[in-house]
Amino acid sequence: MRRRWVLALLGCVLLVASGCANMPKETDPQVIGSEDTADAGDALDDIRPAQNLSPYDTVRKFVLSAQEATDYKEARLYLAKDVAKDWQPSSSIVILRDQFSTLPVDAARQPKDPDETIIRLRGRRIGALGSDNAFIPGGETYEIEISLRRTPGGRQWRIVDPPTEMITTESQFIENYYQLPLYFFAPDSTVRVPDPRYVLAQPREGLPARIVDALLQGPSDALGTAVRNPLQKAKLDTNVTVNNEGALEVPLTGVAEESAATRRLMAFQLVMALDPVATNRIRLLSDGSDLVSGHRDWRGTDIPAVNATMSADLPGLALYGDQVVRLDNAEAIAGPAGDGAYDVISAAQSVDGGRLAVVEDARKRVRLRIGSPEGELSAVDLNAKRMTRPTWRPLYSDGAASNEVWTVTNRKKVVRVALTLDGTWEAQQVDDTALEGFGPITALRLSRDGTRAAIVADNQLVVASVVRTSDAVRLRAPRILQPETLTEIVDVDWQGQDTLVMATRSSIRPVVRVPVDGFGLATYTTSNLEPPVSGVTGAPGRPVVAANDGGLWQTSDLTEVWRQSSRDLSLLSSPFYPG
Repeated sequence: MRRRWVLALLGCVLLVASGCANMPKETDPQVIGSEDTADAGDALDDIRPAQNLSPYDTVRKFVLSAQEATDYKEARLYLAKDVAKDWQPSSSIVILRDQFSTLPVDAARQPKDPDETIIRLRGRRIGALGSDNAFIPGGETYEIEISLRRTPGGRQWRIVDPPTEMITTESQFIENYYQLPLYFFAPDSTVRVPDPRYVLAQPREGLPARIVDALLQGPSDALGTAVRNPLQKAKLDTNVTVNNEGALEVPLTGVAEESAATRRLMAFQLVMALDPVATNRIRLLSDGSDLVSGHRDWRGTDIPAVNATMSADLPGLALYGDQVVRLDNAEAIAGPAGDGAYDVISAAQSVDGGRLAVVEDARKRVRLRIGSPEGELSAVDLNAKRMTRPTWRPLYSDGAASNEVWTVTNRKKVVRVALTLDGTWEAQQVDDTALEGFGPITALRLSRDGTRAAIVADNQLVVASVVRTSDAVRLRAPRILQPETLTEIVDVDWQGQDTLVMATRSSIRPVVRVPVDGFGLATYTTSNLEPPVSGVTGAPGRPVVAANDGGLWQTSDLTEVWRQSSRDLSLLSSPFYPG
């Protein structure tokens, strides 16, 4: 994930975090290594709007000058004086594409007073920054009418009814906000789950405190109860500061009664969030004592790598006709699925590699089969004419094989099939009411940490969280990512826990990569990869593999030419890594 330019500055200069939203502001910042401590607001004292700006340019400058870090000091200069002092926009920030228009409304709707006018601001809304510091994707046209009046003396145009929400452009947002993942944990495991957030990059001295504040607010609204948050009860005792020993000190309270294991996970969350901006040690305290007994100071290297990934011994699989074969050498796997005993049209291997699920063509219907990759696969009749490629729920208990697989029947019903105590596979309910109205579903992939689902619905990409309780599983908070750009998706997979890779029908962008929150998009080169592309798979540390009429092609980078590692790959289709 991209780090904002402020990291380079923080590598040389880290000023103390002075004050979170709920903390006193009196703590003086401590300067380390440099006297270059200019605040973002210092340069604004001499900035004034240019004289004789048109109403159109006044509104445009208002949008381009908005910076939350300075309490919109410069933007207020474009407001009427009596309005500027009381204007306080909501915590939500609308993000527009850089190209937007500011034009007058129709003459018939203009005020009769020549010293008043109405300007319509119009642009493409790519999304918003929510009160939880998370990006909320959008894609519709944004339009608002803004009234202006000439000042009595200077005859300058000023805004008299500013919007209740702040408006910024994509470039301004990237410039002014620091992007980072906060981490929570998958249910019943220590697998960490990234939750992308955006905090103000300026003033620099407060960045660590803003990161901690965002973390203590909990998971984003979209992820919510799909994850476990050990820091749920934690609060700051005093300010986040750099102490006399040079350590970044985070003093917590409210967690003394938590178990040692829970406090250790809290430490992991804090260190993973702060390590990119800390130039020294991170000291974690609980009511003045070590948060983790015997471990006062932390560095990023102290955090164990517990990721949602798969064994390096699992090369991935694909189809050769109706046979399941290895992705690396096109050799058929042992057992009926590799021998062609089933008329396989799609398949999925569990993350641990111990189980295989296939969709079998059963003449006028399709049938799900599940079992050991080398053995007979048990049939599960879901009474379906169509079925998406299966996807496995991960299970991270030592030595345990995955025991739940998902699919979508007849393009509308999400179904999970779980292994019962008597050893049979049984269809169980998923509450998918949140997906109503999104259109026919042609693909569904569970993330390899099990907390999210990527869905292709009506050829668009939808991401939802997976919430589990003791007696139910439901999909919640579905969001369409890049709705304007990605309208021809045919397949999707999780390249990482916070990154998706997609195959599309587009000849311009046949394979694309998108962050899990939808902010940004990257297109893989089309060199050697002739459209149409019919399938794609990705996984952490593995090449992206795409399928077209010429077989399977792989690349390890956005700009790297697509290649076939062997001629055997030209005969394969439907590639898939475990998951």
